[in-house]
Amino acid sequence: MSEAEFYDKSKKSLPKGRYTCKNKVVEFVPMRDGVKLATTIYFPDKGEEWPVLFTRNPYPNNKTVLEAIYTPLVEHGYCLVIQDCRGTGESEGEWEPFINEREDGIDSLEWLSKQLWMNGNIGTFGRSYSGFTQWIVADCLPKEVKTMFIEVFGVDRFSQIYMNGMFREDIYTSWAFANSGVKSELSIADLYKKALEILPANQRDKKLLGTELPFYQHYIKECSEDSSYWQDSIWKNLKEIPSKIKIPIVITGGWADHHLDGTMYAYEQLNEEIKDRSKLIIGPWDHLGNTTGKLQYPMSSKHGFMNIHAHLLWFDSQLKGEEAKLESEVYVIGMKKWEKLKTWPPKSHQTKLFFSADYGLTDQLSKKGSVSFDYDPKNPVMTNGGSALLAWISPGFTNLPHGFTKQEDYEDRNDVLIFKSEPIGEALTVMGKISVKLLVSSSAEDTAFTVKVCEEFANGDSYNITDGITSICSNKNGTHSNSYKKYEKVALDIDMWDIAWQFQVGSKIRIDVSSSNFPMYHIHSNTKKLWSTVGESNIIAKQTLYCDIDGCHLMLPTVKEK
Repeated sequence: MSEAEFYDKSKKSLPKGRYTCKNKVVEFVPMRDGVKLATTIYFPDKGEEWPVLFTRNPYPNNKTVLEAIYTPLVEHGYCLVIQDCRGTGESEGEWEPFINEREDGIDSLEWLSKQLWMNGNIGTFGRSYSGFTQWIVADCLPKEVKTMFIEVFGVDRFSQIYMNGMFREDIYTSWAFANSGVKSELSIADLYKKALEILPANQRDKKLLGTELPFYQHYIKECSEDSSYWQDSIWKNLKEIPSKIKIPIVITGGWADHHLDGTMYAYEQLNEEIKDRSKLIIGPWDHLGNTTGKLQYPMSSKHGFMNIHAHLLWFDSQLKGEEAKLESEVYVIGMKKWEKLKTWPPKSHQTKLFFSADYGLTDQLSKKGSVSFDYDPKNPVMTNGGSALLAWISPGFTNLPHGFTKQEDYEDRNDVLIFKSEPIGEALTVMGKISVKLLVSSSAEDTAFTVKVCEEFANGDSYNITDGITSICSNKNGTHSNSYKKYEKVALDIDMWDIAWQFQVGSKIRIDVSSSNFPMYHIHSNTKKLWSTVGESNIIAKQTLYCDIDGCHLMLPTVKEK
């Protein structure tokens, strides 16, 4: 899409403005260490001072797109300010992802608060990394900053990188090589694809780029949240910031976005007084604000292109004192409509379904026993849809689908066990975190188990809803334990990401269980060694699930329709 098309789509999402964007100027704003950051200011054609909308951007290739999407807000009487992050675009300094954004953000806001063309009211905004640049300063804002509009970025970095000991390859290997700052003859797409082929993983950056990427090495080595890297860094500070916020904010996310879990965590950590004054909007979107797959999502664009209309409503109320018109709401997939909510998650009833040895999924256990499969690390199950994916965002990275997509039946594989309910007699609405308890044993000293929750429609087509994974030794808190003994029976808890979904009458609830989901997660070697130090594994694990009254079961947070 061209910049002109971005501008047109954004402008058409808004009512007619009373201003035009008169001109833009570039200031080089000095930071505390003398480095100057390029800061572009877009002025309305009338007046001498205005409320200011401010964002910080690390992606120079996106600058003209940002201009196109957000300059229509200038036509509604706002001064727009877009700053290039340190070491990017026209800004001075060295690009070190995440490291400098707190101090640079504080310095930039202090500068902005002293400008004569700012009328005393500042709002910040931004998506993804530009969401991080807001979160990381949200506890120390000058009084002129009245609100923030934070999109598709979560504050729990460790839990986003690791789920129960399993590294999210697709997100963080692709992002690392796309944003390394190191020049290569290979395209960033080829770097990512070649990186996945290199084992052990801790050799990837040196072999492909000739140098180590410190942040990537931290990610792939620090798989315990108790480590000093996570406890003595910006990431711990980031996780604690939502509880310290003193201004109302808007948090947006998507059910198919890889930042979903940390987004919901951030909202839940707001103190109650601020939460009551803030808004949460979660749509059926991916990281770019689009819907996925072939399911239908009527009214998914209610808030305008890239939520631009929601921006205007919120900033008008918080920076201009107009009537507040924006409300918290989530899109319920399957119900095909938005539901207004005072808080998240809403009150729900836990519906329990047992895994049966005849591959049923029932509220009364139909058959006790055990079922088994062999897991071979050399033959992983390939990812087919899901929220915890990012590589799709760049052309050429991967042809794997993301989000909510049609599922396979896996008839050609013996390492995917599928459990199904009978057709349901009435619509079933789920809001919150779906969880699964697995009672398992393995012939390996450590291994992984995956679960995927799906809806199988009456026509036989199945679509994924949410998924999860765990290693045996890192279940529950992510801290690695060496206590597991081969063939020992052990209970594993897998809490999946939040979802709002309505199962249709006549559909079946389907659960897929396996031991791999690659490249969404790294391939478990069936050993207790640090995953990023292990080469190719020849160890095949015999995996057993136990189906009895205290065994494998699914918990659905169900709510009644109003």
